Amino acid sequence: MSEPRVTQPPPAPAPAPPVRPGVKQAERPHPLTPFIRGWLVLVAIVLGFARQFLENGSSGGGINTSDLRWIVPFGVAVVLAAAAAGFLSWYFTRFVIDDDELRIETGVVVKRSRRVPFERLQSVDIVQPFAARFFGLAELRLEAGAGGSGIKLRYLSRVDASRLRDYLLTRAHGHSARIADVADSALPSRFTDLGQGDRTLVRVSPQRLIGSFLLTNNWLVTAGFALLIFVITAAFQVAVALPGLIPVVISAVSMIGSRVIAMFNFTVAESGRGVRITRGLTNLASQSVPVNRVQGVRITQPLLWRPFGWYRVDVDILGYTSSDEGRDRDDATTVLLPVGAAADVSHLLDRVLPGIDLDTLELRRAPRRAAVLSWFDFWTLRSGYDARVVVTEQGWLTHARYVVPHAKAQSVRMYQGPLQRRLGLADVHIDTPRGPVKAVARLLEARAARELAMSQLGRARAARSTAEGRAALSPDDASEADLLDHFGIGADTLIGTGGEAKVYALDAERVLRVYHSNHQSTVEVVGQLQGLYRAWADQQMAVPLILQNGTWAGRVYTVNRRLPGENFADWLAGADPTERPAALMSYLDAAGAVQQLPAPIPGFARLVGSGAPARFDSLVSLLTAQLQPQLEVSRVALQADIPQVARVWEELVRALHARQCRPAVVHGDFCPANIYLARSDDGRLRISGVGDFSPHTLVADPWMDLAGAVIFLELEPYPEAVADSRWLEQQALSRWGRDLARWIAVYRRFYGFYFSSAYRFDPALYQWCIRQLTPLGG
Repeated sequence: MSEPRVTQPPPAPAPAPPVRPGVKQAERPHPLTPFIRGWLVLVAIVLGFARQFLENGSSGGGINTSDLRWIVPFGVAVVLAAAAAGFLSWYFTRFVIDDDELRIETGVVVKRSRRVPFERLQSVDIVQPFAARFFGLAELRLEAGAGGSGIKLRYLSRVDASRLRDYLLTRAHGHSARIADVADSALPSRFTDLGQGDRTLVRVSPQRLIGSFLLTNNWLVTAGFALLIFVITAAFQVAVALPGLIPVVISAVSMIGSRVIAMFNFTVAESGRGVRITRGLTNLASQSVPVNRVQGVRITQPLLWRPFGWYRVDVDILGYTSSDEGRDRDDATTVLLPVGAAADVSHLLDRVLPGIDLDTLELRRAPRRAAVLSWFDFWTLRSGYDARVVVTEQGWLTHARYVVPHAKAQSVRMYQGPLQRRLGLADVHIDTPRGPVKAVARLLEARAARELAMSQLGRARAARSTAEGRAALSPDDASEADLLDHFGIGADTLIGTGGEAKVYALDAERVLRVYHSNHQSTVEVVGQLQGLYRAWADQQMAVPLILQNGTWAGRVYTVNRRLPGENFADWLAGADPTERPAALMSYLDAAGAVQQLPAPIPGFARLVGSGAPARFDSLVSLLTAQLQPQLEVSRVALQADIPQVARVWEELVRALHARQCRPAVVHGDFCPANIYLARSDDGRLRISGVGDFSPHTLVADPWMDLAGAVIFLELEPYPEAVADSRWLEQQALSRWGRDLARWIAVYRRFYGFYFSSAYRFDPALYQWCIRQLTPLGG
C-alpha cells in the first residue's frame, strides 16, 4: 500500500541570523541577597534577647550575667549558621541567559535547573519588598505558562532587574534583542517604576483609595463587630468578650494591608509592551499585564460607592490563575483598578477591550417569577450579548457586571436545579480560566437559557476564526490556529489531547499531531520516533508512521498514519459489559506483543529524548535515570505527604537490582488512551494498533508493559475499571506465572514516582501516586 501523498508547505524564508543576547556566563544574584532574605530572622533573635533582658530587669533582679554565658554564644551560633546557610544558597544560585531561554540553577546538595523558553514567558514583574527596596534591590517574578508555578529570581540590583525585565519581555514578544539594547534606555522612576516612554492612563489618589476602603461592605462589617465587642465589654463589664476581638483585629489588619498599603499610589500606564501597573507603599510591585491574555472583566460597585460614582475593575489573566490559586481574592495580580470613576473605567476598558461600548448593549432582565428564588435582588439580574462580548449583571449590595469576549469563552454550561425546573428557569455559565470573572446569566427562561447556551458556542467558534479573534488569542493558541489554517482544518477536528501533543483528524487516513510548545519534544525527538516507526512498519502489530514532519508558526508538528479502529479508552466508557472481557484479553495480548518489536540497539537503553539513544549497564541504572527528572520536580511534595518516602525509594531500588530479565522494547505508557480497538470481519474485538510512543519508550524489562496494562486500567473513569483491573491481573498471572504479581507491585511504585510531578496539574493522578507509594500501615 502506497503512503498517502501529503502536500508540503511552501519553504519558509531564510531566518535572519540569531541575535546573541550578550549574556552567556552564569551570574549570581546580588551579594546582599542572603541578608535581605534573612533579616527577619535576625530581627526576631534581637527582639527575643531584648525581651529576655527587659523581663529580667523589670523583675527587680537586674540582668543575670550568668544567662549571658549561654545566651550570647547560642545567639551568635544561630546567626552564624543562618548566615552560612544563606551564603551557600546564594553561592549555588545562578542564572544564565542564552539564545532561546532563561535558565535558573539552584541547590547545594540537590541541584535543580529550571529552564524557561522565551516564547513561554507570559509576564515578568518586579517586586521590591521593604528591605530590598531600602538597599535598592528588586525581585523578578516570571509567569511561564498556565498550569505552571511562578518563578522568582531574588535579588538583583534595581537597575539590572529593570533591564532584564525589559529584555525578557522583548524576547517573549518574539523580537530579537540584546541586553545592551535595553541597557541604553532610560531607567524608570524609583517610586512608580514607570519609564519616560510610559503613558499614564489612571492614577488612584490616596484620598480616594482610603475613602473607598472605609465604605466597603467588608470593612464596615468588621468595624461593626469590633465596636459591638467594645460596647459589650464596657456596658456589661464582660471581659470574656475581649478574646473575640483577636480574629476581628487580624481581619482588619489584613484588609488594610491588601487594600490600602498594597494598593497605595496605584498607577496604570500604557507601555510599549502592554499595560503596566505599579503599586505599594512599603513594598513596590510593578506588574506587566499582557492585554492579549485578559480573558474577562468584572466591574463591581458596592452600595455606598454609588453616590460617589466609584467602581472597581478586576480581570482574569491567562497564566496567573494556576500559580495564584488559593490566594486571597483581592490579590493584586487580578486588580486592574481598585477604585475609579466611570471615566477611568471607560478609559481602561478601551485599552483592554478596544472597540466595545457596553452602554449601547441591550440586556434582558430575568422574569418576575425569579423573585421566588432571589427575592432580594432579582431586579438586578440581567444578561445580553452583541457581536463582540457577552455580559451578565447581578447583585444589589454589591452590583457586579461581567464581560467576556466571545473568543475567550472556553465552555458554556446550562444548570437547572429542582426548584428552577419547576419554575421553568435555568442558569447559563460562560466559563473562563479560574479567577474573579464568573459570568453567569442567572434565572433565565428555560427556553431562553437553552438558546443562549447553544448560540454562544457558535459565537465563540466564529470569533476565534476571525482575524480580530485570532489577534486576541494567546501566542500559543494563535500559533496553533495558524498551523491548523495551513492544513485547512479547524479546532473542531480535535480527536485527542495528551501530555505531549494534540491530535487533529486530517482525513480518514491521516492525523496531525501538534506538539505542545512547552514540551521537551523537538525536531530531534520527532526524528527519533520517525526512525523507530520505520523500523517497525513491517510488524504484525500496527504502530504509527510519520509521513511528514516540520515546524510551522513556531510549533513542531507531524502528519501520522491514522491507526485503524476506535480509541480503547473511549470504547471502554460506553462498552457493553459482556464484550469487555474479550477486548481486555486482546489488550493484554497487545501488551505482550510490544516486547516482540525489534530493539534498535542491544542492552538496556533509552530510545527517545534528548541525547537518545543512550545505553545503560543495568535495568536499575536505566530506570533510576528515568525517575530523576520527575523527582527533581516532586521531591518536596512527596517528602511532605509521605514521611517514609526515602524507605520506599530504597525498597524500589533493591527490588530493581534483583530483577533478572532480557531487555526488550517497552512502550512505557501502555494505557487504554494509547490503544486502538477494531472489530474483525468475524465480529470479534481485537486491538488494532498501539500509538503514542514517546520519551517513555525504553529497552527494559518486558514485564513493565504487562504491569502498566493492569495498573493504568484502574485509572479509567468508567465505574467497573478497578474490578476489571483486578480481573485482568489474574488473567496475566495465569498466563505469565504467579511471580508476575511481585513485579506488578514493584512497578506500581515505579509509576507512582514517575507520575508524581502531576501534583502541579492533576490532583487526582497525584493522589493515586501517593496511594502507590504509601507503605502498608504507613
